[in-house]
Amino acid sequence: MQLGKVLNIVEDGKVVHVSITIIPLGVGTSISHYVAKTVEILEELGYKPIVGPSETSFELRSLEELGKIIRKIHDTIHSMGVQRIITAIMIDDRRDKYQPLEAKVEKVKYLRRTIKRRPLGVI
Repeated sequence: MQLGKVLNIVEDGKVVHVSITIIPLGVGTSISHYVAKTVEILEELGYKPIVGPSETSFELRSLEELGKIIRKIHDTIHSMGVQRIITAIMIDDRRDKYQPLEAKVEKVKYLRRTIKRRPLGVI
């Protein structure tokens, strides 16, 4: 993976990481098809979503884009018959340097492999 290729938008290091959790109410316990539709929308809009167990993360050039994205997701899910949606949004607005979402995950995996196991309470 090359820095700057994640969304082809990184020129000055200003990228906002966003994680969203879409919770359609009144649809039963399985919501995976709504998550799949959300991912499809993000991809159609040119983003590269990363799906986690309870959230979908992606990168934005600016926060101004976020409202339009959420509106499109909500409108689509409402058109699928859902009457009520709760959306949780987490924003990581780091301005000192660019770090792709994938790099954050890889760093944790690397540290898990390389840090020696220590007894609890020992630093």
